[in-house]
Amino acid sequence: METASTARRLNRRRATAGIAALAVATLALTACGGGSFAGGADEGAAGAEDRAFRLGLVAPTTGVASLEGSSLVMGAKLGIEAVNADGGVLGHPIELVVVDDKSDAATSTQVTQQLIRQNDVDYVLGTIAGDTSVAAGSVAAEADVPFSTVVNGTVEYCSPHFWPFGASERMMVEDLIPHMIEQYGPSVGLVGNDYIFPHTYHAVASEIIAENGGEVVAEEYSPLGTADWQPVIGKLGNADPDWILTAVVGGDAVSFMNQADQFGLLTDRGVTGTTSQQEFYGALGPILDGRTTALQYSDQTPGAANEAFVAAYREEHGDNGSISAIAATAYEAVRFIAAAVNAAGGYDADAISEQMSTIRLDGLLGDLGFREDNHYVSSDMVLVQIDGGVYSTVEVLDPIDDTTARTCS
Repeated sequence: METASTARRLNRRRATAGIAALAVATLALTACGGGSFAGGADEGAAGAEDRAFRLGLVAPTTGVASLEGSSLVMGAKLGIEAVNADGGVLGHPIELVVVDDKSDAATSTQVTQQLIRQNDVDYVLGTIAGDTSVAAGSVAAEADVPFSTVVNGTVEYCSPHFWPFGASERMMVEDLIPHMIEQYGPSVGLVGNDYIFPHTYHAVASEIIAENGGEVVAEEYSPLGTADWQPVIGKLGNADPDWILTAVVGGDAVSFMNQADQFGLLTDRGVTGTTSQQEFYGALGPILDGRTTALQYSDQTPGAANEAFVAAYREEHGDNGSISAIAATAYEAVRFIAAAVNAAGGYDADAISEQMSTIRLDGLLGDLGFREDNHYVSSDMVLVQIDGGVYSTVEVLDPIDDTTARTCS
């Protein structure tokens, strides 16, 4: 799948928008999904070709991570439109079922069970936070249904049917940290929400900071939904780091950055990390201008595939702001999954997963694929400079092959 095919696919979508519309269905089926939830005979590849492929999307469309959740939904819908306009999967359209997990792990468990038991989905995509991803993935694994995430960071579990499209922590910081140390200095403050991803992100970052002659002088965490960041800001200020690496997410990212700016923490001091992502620029504006970060995707990256995607996104959403890496990754995840299903020749979970590590997709994320052993994704990373809402590409970084050992088979 070459870049040119992506452009043709999106151009065709715009030309046939009235015909090849996105099929969004909430299916009320009596049959249950496979695995331990199965109520009858398991549906194999032979019968799977006689109906649409059903994709369940778990996304926090409300709650603390709704900004990221909305980006996830928008990107997935565009991906489905592109695939359906090109003939769908095995000659059938992809049907999408979206459920809201509200960034709550218990809710993630319930709605993923709904997708599998009631909606009989063939694949589950989502969600945002690490604990909600573990919850959704565990349900999918028990039911023998393939599952993928698109958000950055390692989900603390793996299975034969789990394929995470988001960049690992090492991919996000391995090239960014040396750049920040060179630009600002060796003294680093770490701040994040108090759940799985920020801790793993900072654990990897701490190793790389030390390897590059830096020192972590403060490490602070606060629960999701924190409204008052002054105590954390005060501790960071007292440690006086040269720059700050953030792992604060969702609405908390906006609260932290606004309060950090208000209380002078960001004056003459570098800051980068999760709070620099594109979905936050509309709320943070000048606070992010002049900052640098590393992303899996930038809407300013040159190339026909990206130009076509950006044009389609703008046409669909009328949004002139930066396009989130989550949206682009969700778009590519749908295209990648469709390619694997087509290669498998059916909707059987084992057959799809067998193809996932063999597919290579040339598109918005560069040369996209998976390692067979640990299921880590391999893709380009982009060093970007933020100015006036534009995330300009400073350098396209070589893909980082994350060989961290974990058992997924």
